Amino acid sequence: MVFLFLLPTTAAAVNGEENAARVTVLGFQTDPALLMPGDEATVTVTIKNTAEESVPISSARLYTEKNVAVINNPYQTFGALGPGNEATFTFRVKASLNEGTFYPVFVLDFRDAGSLRYPVPVKVDGTEPRFSVTSRPDSFVRDKKEIVRVSVSNPRAGPINGVSVVPSGQSLEVTPTSAFIGALEPDQAGEVTFNITPAEETDLVFTLRYRNGDNQRDIEVPLPIVFSEDKKRAEIVVSGVEVTAEGGHYRANGDVTNTGLEVAKAVVITTGDPAVPVDPNQVYPVASLDPDDLANFDVTFKVENATEVPLVIDYKDADGNTYSTTVMIGVKATLPTGGEGEGQSFPITAVVLILVVAVIAGAVIFRSWKKAKENEK
Repeated sequence: MVFLFLLPTTAAAVNGEENAARVTVLGFQTDPALLMPGDEATVTVTIKNTAEESVPISSARLYTEKNVAVINNPYQTFGALGPGNEATFTFRVKASLNEGTFYPVFVLDFRDAGSLRYPVPVKVDGTEPRFSVTSRPDSFVRDKKEIVRVSVSNPRAGPINGVSVVPSGQSLEVTPTSAFIGALEPDQAGEVTFNITPAEETDLVFTLRYRNGDNQRDIEVPLPIVFSEDKKRAEIVVSGVEVTAEGGHYRANGDVTNTGLEVAKAVVITTGDPAVPVDPNQVYPVASLDPDDLANFDVTFKVENATEVPLVIDYKDADGNTYSTTVMIGVKATLPTGGEGEGQSFPITAVVLILVVAVIAGAVIFRSWKKAKENEK
């Protein structure tokens, strides 16, 4: 009797074990596929019931491995998985600071049988994206805009997302304020360009921001800004200067030459304090000077009680940066007297000489005319 009573139960247990054995793991996935030390990720396991009957399931769990902590286990109870059906279980995990491949175990507990155990590989790799400065000037100059190009590459076995570069630093004008590269697949690289105008020596810091899955990460890379001589910039040389007095003002003329390697644009020449620029040439524009180009200039000014005045040459480079060069030129301490106006600058000796010649010529002509009249009589 006892045997006959237990027989159906035993048969049911056998069927339950057989059906449970038909539940298999179809696959697994971690997101991100490759973690960095300390990253959080999701581990997803998909199962399928290949039996012809439903399989009761008590729970599904993922067990912490010493290097991969399981943050949540939401499937403390489950139910039954129908024949031919699939089910997906997702767990949140966090990697330790160690690198390697670790195996937290997925366990599926059946109500009428034992359990299914399946180790899920989780890879942790600390390889960082690489940041490099691909182009920068030979020298930085105060208040001069320079171009700096940087490159970001991904040597990791998995993709990274939301890659951007943000430059920063004290006393720096930077455009654009940030640059977005986007996603970088393994072995891909992206390049961005910034215009940097430093007001003083400082550290330019590039912050590389990216995501590995949902994990936001930053890397800071400093680039020291140290001023030095710009060996290529335009250099203005003044030569052949002559200063003459014209009535109530001075006139200075001469040559300007660009001895540098870059173009000097919008060259403008005038005089500085204590000189006061006056018409007709308060300011003399020369336009552009290519390397080795030469141009004349002519400026007019007033000054009192000075033996030299500054000749100021302003010009710009191709980026619009303004430069100024000053050359001292000598003048007579006082302007010669003789009244105002252009006519007064004509030499007095020459005027007197012309008048004398005219009088003599007139006298000769008169005497010739008078002698001719006398001869006619």
